[in-house]
Amino acid sequence: MEETFDNLKGVGVIVDNILVSGKDEEHDENLRKVLEKAREVGVRFNPEKCIFRSTSVPYFRHLITADGIKPDPSKVQTIIEMPHPSNKDELATFLGMTNFLSKYIPNLSSLNYPSESWENKLSLSGPMNMQQQ
Repeated sequence: MEETFDNLKGVGVIVDNILVSGKDEEHDENLRKVLEKAREVGVRFNPEKCIFRSTSVPYFRHLITADGIKPDPSKVQTIIEMPHPSNKDELATFLGMTNFLSKYIPNLSSLNYPSESWENKLSLSGPMNMQQQ
């Protein structure tokens, strides 16, 4: 899919998700080219999954808006509501979930005690205890 739409201006493709950008007529022209190319190569779209002329769209855990790229609020809320990790696997899951926020939080990695081992991280965090594994 990426190869099909790669050379089109204002078009981003990740796997089978296509994002068409531009302002007003520019957007419409970019969209027209995407639709023409899709017809040419036999690509079909699911109308229920299409969003047209929107000022913000969720796109791979991010929200793309007229003001720029932001973390998807629903993903942030999921992290906020996660229970505190109580073992290595849960901590790894939590860190994996928060990793996508690194571009929005300066020095996020320094908050993760980078020079400490997993065991030390767990013992430093209070209620987590290696005996609970």
